Amino acid sequence: MTDADIDVVHQFVDNALDYLRQTPIMRGPQELIPLEMQEDAEEDEEGNVPWKAIPSTVTAADIEELESRLNLRYPALYKQFLGYQHFWELLPVDGITFFRHSIREWKKGLLDHYFGYPESASLVAKGYIPFADYFDWGVVYFDTNHQNQPDKDCPVVMLDHELFYDEPLPMKMLYPSFAAMMHSLVAQQGNPKPPED
Repeated sequence: MTDADIDVVHQFVDNALDYLRQTPIMRGPQELIPLEMQEDAEEDEEGNVPWKAIPSTVTAADIEELESRLNLRYPALYKQFLGYQHFWELLPVDGITFFRHSIREWKKGLLDHYFGYPESASLVAKGYIPFADYFDWGVVYFDTNHQNQPDKDCPVVMLDHELFYDEPLPMKMLYPSFAAMMHSLVAQQGNPKPPED
């Protein structure tokens, strides 16, 4: 992991938030958006309020706790991602939508993705850490079976929801590493692909 990689992670989040700020969709249900993340504005007729990103409160101890529960290690660059900003949502780029990273609920949300279903717990036991959705039909994982040293970066793979029970697992390689993925996503933010039909 280089300083340039860290800058790209920050740039990705900043670009995504800048884009959302220019749209009317940076809103969520008032009862679900943490108070610290609510903009000072009235709720709309549907009960939604504008939300804002805030600096992450994730600590090294939080990361160690999650890694201990997983019995796996995150890529160092993903730790930088978690430690940068809390957000309610980011729009997908290249079909990849990062899991919600809301203050107070972020850890529970990740644990639900890891262990909330027998299928997800089974994949974690096989070395796959989920961190994003793929379109509306797949999940994106870190393949920790192929981590490098010392930064633990690894291939980013995807599994279709419908194929959880296939053996061997039909994982599709998306990127050779999380760093490569983030560089590619930032490039696509500046040059978006047309939506797929």
